[in-house]
Amino acid sequence: MFLKITNFLYRFLKSNKFYVFVIIFFIFESAWIALSAAYPQAFDENFHFGLIKYFSTHHNPFGSSEPKTAYQFGVVFRDPSYLYHYLMSYLYIVIKQITAVSIYQIVILRLTDILFFTIGLIFFRKIFIRVNVSKALTNLSLFLFCLIPIVPQLAGQINYDDLLFMLVGIIGLLSVKIIDQLKNKVANFKDISILFVLCTFSTLVKYAFLPIYLAIVLFFIYFTYKSFDKKLSTFFKKLWLSFKEQKIIFKFLMIFLMALSLFMFIQRDILNLIDYGAIAPNCSKILTVKECNKYYVWKSDNSRHQQVLEHKVRASSNPFYYTYQWFYWMWYRLFFAINGSKSHYLNYPPLPLPSATAIVIAIFGLFFVIRNFKKIFHKNYYYQLFLAIDLFYLIALFIQGYVTYNYTAVLENMNGRYLIPIMFFMIIILAKAFSFGLSRLNKLKVLIAFLTMLLFLEGGGFLTYLVRSNSSWYIDSNRVIKINKIAKKITKGAIIKNKKTYKTKLWFFN
Repeated sequence: MFLKITNFLYRFLKSNKFYVFVIIFFIFESAWIALSAAYPQAFDENFHFGLIKYFSTHHNPFGSSEPKTAYQFGVVFRDPSYLYHYLMSYLYIVIKQITAVSIYQIVILRLTDILFFTIGLIFFRKIFIRVNVSKALTNLSLFLFCLIPIVPQLAGQINYDDLLFMLVGIIGLLSVKIIDQLKNKVANFKDISILFVLCTFSTLVKYAFLPIYLAIVLFFIYFTYKSFDKKLSTFFKKLWLSFKEQKIIFKFLMIFLMALSLFMFIQRDILNLIDYGAIAPNCSKILTVKECNKYYVWKSDNSRHQQVLEHKVRASSNPFYYTYQWFYWMWYRLFFAINGSKSHYLNYPPLPLPSATAIVIAIFGLFFVIRNFKKIFHKNYYYQLFLAIDLFYLIALFIQGYVTYNYTAVLENMNGRYLIPIMFFMIIILAKAFSFGLSRLNKLKVLIAFLTMLLFLEGGGFLTYLVRSNSSWYIDSNRVIKINKIAKKITKGAIIKNKKTYKTKLWFFN
């Protein structure tokens, strides 16, 4: 009887029906937030929508000076992360012809971002399958990811992270394909050139992609050198032959796209580095303080920095304090619920079961990774690439946060959503580690998987937002408010939830 149950559950987990359900569920939960949440949502939605509207009337992204109308967005003409806003501005122009109602425009843009994120999920699943993770474990990982509360909150709003997530998924799958080619001493110009173009454009969507780009470049230099027996001349000869085999139209198209992406990268990132000493320079290095003060982020950080200079506040010199805070708030802000400016960015702590389950998964996963390190990474070049991406990105994120902390003495830049672009590369390593760690528990693995799902369903995904929200969190619509109230009543007796504020040291949410 026990064996029949586990076999049935296993067949369900690996089935295409379950995979389709996960995708539909994700679209549903993200769309719920997109159609319900008041504008602007917390993750700088007003900033992103504002820039989209700005570019809809300023079609040249390569200006040499800052228009006065752009001061509220910082230094737009030197911003290294502008491509999302620029591309979405053309969609916005079309939307404006359909409707002049602002909230309808916002909802359509939000739904477009959900489309980006969904495509990303599909590509990340392809990566799992391509590197021989079982379909059951792949589908389970996908579902648990969609049940992280911050995921539908991010996907359901206007934000450049959604487009970046899709691009990272495509880039990851293409990188895996190129690894397979290089193993067989094949230099495919088509795939390598597409990877170069996508990576370069991705840095212009969000410059936080740069450490991922660096990890990919360094890995492929190392792996190509190794695969071609330290004879790079052989690789370049084969690459040239592959180039000559391509159709003439494709050759010209790829040369054009490579030149364009490289020009755009140099025009922002490299020139910023040369002229101002930083890829994303401080506003005051380019504009006056008075002009920069119109950009609320800069004004806030500068005000805090002045207090640091006047010794009114100071950052802790203890690196362990910052490290602990960094890990804590990254976890917290993956599972919390937050509203936008309508309620002054009010946020409430995570629900207990999904957030606690995530800690257990992380602890055991890290233990299994360390214990099975050689089994996971020895001669497994897919996982070596994933590890390189994770490490480069996490180190860059940690350092950037630490520098900001010393600048403002405020624990900021610790948002769990910053982990989303690389989270699947982390999950895939953990999935492999669990498959080794639980190899002797074949009969129990499926039950453990379903128990984990049930614990995440106790408030995971959009349910955290729903349970924590109130009428002030919703779009100003009686119908939307009524539907959310009904949904809250339905979930009231089914979801275990802690208080909105907690003071016990054992469950240290505050």
